[in-house]
Amino acid sequence: MFRRLPGESLVSRIYKGKEKMTLKILMAYYRYSPHINGPSTYIDLLRSELIKAGNQVDILSHDDNGLYIQIGEKHKVNKALIKSMLFHRYQTFYTPYSPWVFWREIERYSLEWAAHLMNINEYDLIHSHDFMMARALSRVKPTHIPLIVSLHNCKFHEAAITNKSNHNNLQIQQYTRYEEYLGAMSGDVTVVPSVWLKQQLIAIGVAPEKINVIPYGIQPNVYIHKHETPALSTKNNTFSKKIILCPARLVPIKGQRYLIEALHQLQKERKDFICLFAGEGSDREELQQLTESLNLQPYISFLGKRTDIPLLMRTSDVIVLPSLHDTFPFVLLEGQYSAKPILATSVGGISEIITDGFDGLLVPPGNSLELVRKLRLLLDDPALRQRLGLQAQQTALEQWQLDKHMESIYALYERIKLPSDKVRHYPSLKHWQLDIELLNQIDTGITIEEGITLQGHIPPEFIDSLEEYKKPYIHLYDLSGVVLQTATIDSEGRYVFQLLPRGDFILKSPLLRNGITHISI
Repeated sequence: MFRRLPGESLVSRIYKGKEKMTLKILMAYYRYSPHINGPSTYIDLLRSELIKAGNQVDILSHDDNGLYIQIGEKHKVNKALIKSMLFHRYQTFYTPYSPWVFWREIERYSLEWAAHLMNINEYDLIHSHDFMMARALSRVKPTHIPLIVSLHNCKFHEAAITNKSNHNNLQIQQYTRYEEYLGAMSGDVTVVPSVWLKQQLIAIGVAPEKINVIPYGIQPNVYIHKHETPALSTKNNTFSKKIILCPARLVPIKGQRYLIEALHQLQKERKDFICLFAGEGSDREELQQLTESLNLQPYISFLGKRTDIPLLMRTSDVIVLPSLHDTFPFVLLEGQYSAKPILATSVGGISEIITDGFDGLLVPPGNSLELVRKLRLLLDDPALRQRLGLQAQQTALEQWQLDKHMESIYALYERIKLPSDKVRHYPSLKHWQLDIELLNQIDTGITIEEGITLQGHIPPEFIDSLEEYKKPYIHLYDLSGVVLQTATIDSEGRYVFQLLPRGDFILKSPLLRNGITHISI
């Protein structure tokens, strides 16, 4: 391993020489998958820039199937085996706690064990991108390896906004709040992209001096192509209509339902538009049903997961993001670089990206009438679209330059010093124990409902596909995107989940329609 000299900062290692490896960095993100969301896109960009500077950067996350924890192609650990062992060992201990708390804990503990088994001791720096990974890694990493925690959302706030995931359960409220607090406090420094998120973390107790606000940066080359007119193929004739693009995951928090309601009103007045929903998610089937019930099929196309968002943006006339909650949407920065007029909701850190009437338009969340009014303005006035789009691009060029962002990241790395060898400590699983600091914050005097059993079947048309899989599986996620359980699908398409709380969940499997669906139990 490349060793640092006493007093030598990480950033000096980064800048030394472009031809040799200078720093080994481990990026960690629970939900990492290329192009799946803004944080993943950001991680890919950050990793690319660090590698260009001569560093080795690996990513710790799930594999594509969500069955293993891996570091690139080098290390891979079967999470299911670890989780089964932890389940049998600690099930009785968690009797006083909600089943949701139990499964969240077991999931995070499986991350801790997997990370330890993959030997993360070889890295000079760990940079985690969510509070769950941050807490997990902080408990098993050697003390001499610095940990940076970048947070891209506030799940406690999001749960309160959606009013789902059993947020009215006091234990779950306590757990969610303190889990996020501990994750944010687990590193040497905490990084957030917006002032709004910093304020949210301070509200749950995170020390203000620990939080660094560093807005995202973007490489504009892929968005600025003045002479390119790309083709866009959908089932509808888009080129005779103005194109509205909504690039976001199809989940309740993104608010697509309100946009569809607005489009329903708009089509009563005009027929010169089509809205493209670019993204996948648990709400797809419900949103498609809503579209059909309102007879909006000629005006709406669901494109699914796309990897060509820059192309879609360059083709579109208007970009809309109707979120009920958002922190600092990466996609809005992309839209600004594309010189497109953006219509978004005034939630979270969006007002730190868009100034209403200057470089975009803002509306209150969950307000279809205001969405209709502002969409009408944009579709009717090409001069307004052009002015807002050009000013948005100017904002992006001034505020969201990648070089500017990387300078801030390097400065942050430079503040982290290597402790002396005397304070080095390598944790061992022999001494591993439950996260009592977190459990002590949960009231066990509350009456807890017994866990229930969920039995289900995959759709009949997928039964014949079972034999293509060595071990057909299905995941059960909570609404924050954490895997609570993974079940095997038998030869007749049946699966069973046990010890579940009541609430809203997501099922995900290649053997489901669209791969994902929302359920309530």
